[in-house]
Amino acid sequence: MLFNSLHFLLFFPIFFFLYFFVSKKNQWKIFVAGGYYFYGNFSPFFAIILFVITCNDFIAGKMIEKSIEIAKKKKWLFLSMAGNLGILFTFKYLDFADNNIREILSIFHIPWFVPEPYFNHWIVPVGVSFLTFQSLSYTIDVYKGITKAEQHFGYFSAFTAFWPVMVNGPIERAKNLLPQIKEAHRFDYDRMRLGLFRMAWGLFKKVVIADRLAFYVDDMYLHYNDISGWTTIVGGFFFFMQVYCDFSGYSDIAIGAAKVIGIDVMENFKRPLFAKNLADIWTRWHISLSTWLTDYVFFYLGAYKASGRKVIFNVIFVLAICGLWHGANWPMVLAFTMVGVFMAIRYWWQSNVLRVIKPSNSYKLFEKYFPDWLHSVVTVGLFVFCFLLFRVHTAQAYINHAHPTEPVAWITIAKAIYANLFKLHTAGYFHAWMIHQGIVQFVIVVFFMIGLILTEAKIGDNKIETVVLSNDTPQRWLVYLVLVISIVWFGIFNNTSFVYFQY
Repeated sequence: MLFNSLHFLLFFPIFFFLYFFVSKKNQWKIFVAGGYYFYGNFSPFFAIILFVITCNDFIAGKMIEKSIEIAKKKKWLFLSMAGNLGILFTFKYLDFADNNIREILSIFHIPWFVPEPYFNHWIVPVGVSFLTFQSLSYTIDVYKGITKAEQHFGYFSAFTAFWPVMVNGPIERAKNLLPQIKEAHRFDYDRMRLGLFRMAWGLFKKVVIADRLAFYVDDMYLHYNDISGWTTIVGGFFFFMQVYCDFSGYSDIAIGAAKVIGIDVMENFKRPLFAKNLADIWTRWHISLSTWLTDYVFFYLGAYKASGRKVIFNVIFVLAICGLWHGANWPMVLAFTMVGVFMAIRYWWQSNVLRVIKPSNSYKLFEKYFPDWLHSVVTVGLFVFCFLLFRVHTAQAYINHAHPTEPVAWITIAKAIYANLFKLHTAGYFHAWMIHQGIVQFVIVVFFMIGLILTEAKIGDNKIETVVLSNDTPQRWLVYLVLVISIVWFGIFNNTSFVYFQY
């Protein structure tokens, strides 16, 4: 079920009414029923997968806590990990592994026993990466003693089937979500106001900015051979903003919906456009995933306590894992690996050069005349440079589907895109690209993007709903009116899926 659909517009009020109508001891049942309906609406098969994940980790969590011997705890943790990662690998990565094995064997002229199209048509459950990572964090935390094993299957089912976050995040932790699910929640008018505004803000970012930018981004990637450097630079930034507004918009709606029913979930974005370096952007973009990988992978590898070379390896390895989590294709892995390489270079620079030159007058002048906003421009520029690969795989799939007799390799598209960055003297396609959807549409989307950036600059790290609703009545209603008119008048309502649904 899409948040930007009529179906959700009907589902949410019904869920809201039933949730607050029943007694405290039955509220978890509404959570479970709503979650399975929400997820099963994509496909009944997805609901079965959700139930298997729930049973697997509920049993594993209880057995980990019950076991006295470390070996037995590890055995149950391994079974939980095998179950979650097995489901994730089977549906998301099996086809990727099959294709790569086939290509490697073909180099040595060794036949592969699996028929070529065997795994190509397997359906990937929506948000399976989010589901498995959230549930897996529970058993890891039980093993570490961070949280107690849940003894009530209904409460645990409500945790895994918590529909606001189950298909697109934020990836919640049991220690935060489970205690709130167990609490009695009664209707709170102030929370409802805050939550509904946050939902409207997320919808605005999705349907007014992200879906409108999609036209220009799609056009750029589908004409990768024709575009100029300016088209690539502006289009790359547009793609960055599209994904940001699309994904953070979903997170806003999820956070707002949870707030309406009395539950606080973690923030997933904190103004990544204002990051001062790539390490900083890592703490501001998809925070629930970056903290998950930091807590369960980076710290396990030794984090920054290891030797310099090991830290560099750890940083690049974790970012490569992040890329693989995002997509079972090499462009996605390489995109995030490139981010990791830039982060590792910065770590090396700070460790080996910066500490030597920092006391010098030259460095003090650099700090003085290189303000924060320039740091942010360079950071976003580097991120966009890496991010250009993010979309290459889907562009390849679309082009090959449209022209099956003339297939193109992803590396061909990638090479053309990056080569175009240096063709700044030939901006011929830029004008056609800019007005392809109409110059008015271009002005509209740029206007709303600038408005979003200025709004984030003004509110800082405060929550948008808290800032707006703290104003007096005339100012609040003016904001409400502008937001509603923008959504109704300029929003694109064609049931466009959220970008991260494929992950």
